[in-house]
Amino acid sequence: MTRETARPATEPPRSTLTPEAIDRLPRKPGVYLFRNAEGQIIYIGKAKSLKNRVKSYFARSGEKDAKTLTLVSRIATIDFIVTNSEKEALILEDALVKRHRPRYNVDLKDDKRYLCIRIDTRHPFPAIRFVRRFQADGAFYAGPFTSAESARRTIRLLHRYFPLRSCSDAKFSRRTRPCLNYEIHRCLAPCVGYVTKEAYAKLVREARLFLTGNREGLARSLKAQMETAARALDFERAAVYRDELKAVTRTLEGQAIASPNRQDVDVFGAVRREGRWGVFVAFFRRGTLMGSHYAEVEDGGFPEAGFLSDFLVQFYGRNAFVPPLILVPFDMPDAAVLQEWLSEKRGGKVVIHVPKRGEKRKLLSLAGENARVKFETLKRPPADPTGEIQAALGLPKPPRRIACYDISTLQGRQTVGAKVSFVDGAPEKARYRRFRVREAAPGDDVGAMMEVLLRSLKREREEGVLPDMILLDGGKGQLAAGEEVLKELALTPIPLVGIAKGRSKKARFSDYFFVSGKKEPVRLDPHHPAFKLLSRIRDEAHRFAITYHRKRRGSEALDSRLTAIPGIGEKRLKILYQAYPSLAAIRAASVEELAALPTFDRKLAERVLDALNPRAPV
Repeated sequence: MTRETARPATEPPRSTLTPEAIDRLPRKPGVYLFRNAEGQIIYIGKAKSLKNRVKSYFARSGEKDAKTLTLVSRIATIDFIVTNSEKEALILEDALVKRHRPRYNVDLKDDKRYLCIRIDTRHPFPAIRFVRRFQADGAFYAGPFTSAESARRTIRLLHRYFPLRSCSDAKFSRRTRPCLNYEIHRCLAPCVGYVTKEAYAKLVREARLFLTGNREGLARSLKAQMETAARALDFERAAVYRDELKAVTRTLEGQAIASPNRQDVDVFGAVRREGRWGVFVAFFRRGTLMGSHYAEVEDGGFPEAGFLSDFLVQFYGRNAFVPPLILVPFDMPDAAVLQEWLSEKRGGKVVIHVPKRGEKRKLLSLAGENARVKFETLKRPPADPTGEIQAALGLPKPPRRIACYDISTLQGRQTVGAKVSFVDGAPEKARYRRFRVREAAPGDDVGAMMEVLLRSLKREREEGVLPDMILLDGGKGQLAAGEEVLKELALTPIPLVGIAKGRSKKARFSDYFFVSGKKEPVRLDPHHPAFKLLSRIRDEAHRFAITYHRKRRGSEALDSRLTAIPGIGEKRLKILYQAYPSLAAIRAASVEELAALPTFDRKLAERVLDALNPRAPV
């Protein structure tokens, strides 16, 4: 794999989109990255031929929709990474999209893994456990379960009628008497030999039949065992089989939808409206509908086949189980590459199929109808919260990255600053920063804000990650300080906004927004989406600053306690901190250990321990 770029990372962004530059792109598989004029990655794609794929964006513009034309108009530079195969490009694209979250790529917000039930059949007495990751380790997996509650409900049912153990292997090996689960008939206590391996293995087989959806076979087996026990006059055992049979029968009666041929299959339905995609997926295991999931993502304006391909890569890249059959509503040009990648992930053959008729087509239609109904009935948040802020505050463009600064102090002591960053309304915690205020006078919040802003923006300018808008927790004083800093750094095009509390909390418009360049503050209704997002960002900055300030106060109290000991100054305080992580660790040290530190002796070590561990009066 080799990486090439249209410009060095240290140079300012410049347009390189000449026909000659695009013609120089290789006809090799790889990943291409579109950047805007600020150097931000706005789209990442994969290609069998980088040259052909990139050229297609700039040809026949009349056939493209508005969103694609908008994307193309914002491309300033193109980076690309050459790979050995199209499958390798697919894997790399998925990793880069997760890392950079470009504006125009499919973005699944719920980055969760679905729960599975795992039974390690390699153990002589397997346990039932929840896991969130499928591994090719030889164990039996059932799922996925789209909610923790459905998984727990299944586990409770299993323990009631198939009382397998749930303890860890370590606890199992150490037990000498049965636990409470045995007393309430939720375990057969294999840890102390109350059940044979053969009887326990039979129970495991029945539980697996239940979990894989083969419940008709399980019902027949339970009925035969119940009749055998009754003929032997073992009525207590027959009653146990009877209760298990009832539970399985109720499950069968409640199963109204089934897939043909008793297969493991995922069925996808999709609807595209109002600038968004709604995707519904139904999970069938051994023909039984085990669960479903619905997701909405913003429409990047690309062909439906390209969208679905990107969606499947993210969906199965984040989830555990891959079935052997996946039904989709339309053909995808790169289906063969997806099938190869999914087959490797599953450890067996995977087929992506577009059914045209029969039972599978009916399942696909049902998934599509679910996608349509959910799209029309579910309430959705605004598609672009930054657009609401742009309109409310009169900004030149939507502020995708917002940086918010806050100052925290207590009577002028231990003044600190904090910066939080949000991208498209979501926290960007990798760019959170904390600052010790060194130069501003105690109690000078405006001076502290100027110092923090100057240090932070200088660094961000060097890194090339400047915000689209700066939000300050404060009124006109903080805003004037921010304007002075932006002028000094020649960053005046960045919009600057101060948010200040109103005098009356009961007033409908409780917060004021002071926008640089505007005389009068902007007042927003508390229910306005822009008000909610900006208030949330301000509150997060305040929380982050307060947390750091409390930590600094705690450190100051610890420093004062140690430096109050005769013979402990700044130099020896630093030596103590380098050797011990906390006050408790120093207190627990021996005289010999402290005396061995540089510049310490036994007498000073005894003095430190006597001060930290005062003796009770005799």
